[in-house]
Amino acid sequence: MSYYMICPKCGKGTIGRYATDNSLCGECSDNSSTTDELSVEKLQEQLNTAKKALTEISKTKDFYRSGRDHWEEFSQDALKAQKALAAIGGNDE
Repeated sequence: MSYYMICPKCGKGTIGRYATDNSLCGECSDNSSTTDELSVEKLQEQLNTAKKALTEISKTKDFYRSGRDHWEEFSQDALKAQKALAAIGGNDE
């Protein structure tokens, strides 16, 4: 007895003896672990790039001058970047 199922990952219909509603088709089940590893690698690379950019932004300062007084403060963008880094656990360096 054969069963018809649709792969939840790619949507391809497959007829198989041991097919279940949440079975992956042959193509998806063969490379799912490789795809997952590549996806994790890609996401980690994107996260690292975002952290690097936020770290650079978090160091920017605005300089102020009033008469003889001079001072600097973190820019509004730097403060936002610092908050974002804190939220994602970004200061790993």
